[in-house]
Amino acid sequence: MFQAAQRIGKVIEKEYGATSLTIACQDGPAAGQTVPHCHVHVIPRRLGDFINNDDIYEKITANTSELLAHPEKVTAILTDTVAPKGVDNEERLPRTEMEMAQESARLEYLLS
Repeated sequence: MFQAAQRIGKVIEKEYGATSLTIACQDGPAAGQTVPHCHVHVIPRRLGDFINNDDIYEKITANTSELLAHPEKVTAILTDTVAPKGVDNEERLPRTEMEMAQESARLEYLLS
């Protein structure tokens, strides 16, 4: 799983202009796991994207329930993490199904 995360991470870094990655796995409810299966978060990062580096974990936890209900928001949240436009980011428009499908196809191509 972590070999796949590293491979995917290299593509994510290039595609989103990141300089680093946070790779996180929460195994079990006491660790913050919100879904009953093993999965890994691969999050593009840039220097200074959070005032406190570990604040990323609060964002992961806060957004997991929302993402489970609305998986189409995954890319928008990752984009905010890499290049935030503001605290509440009111300027960001919702992405269309077409935009998300195009991004998914591009990432799939880059991983092939």
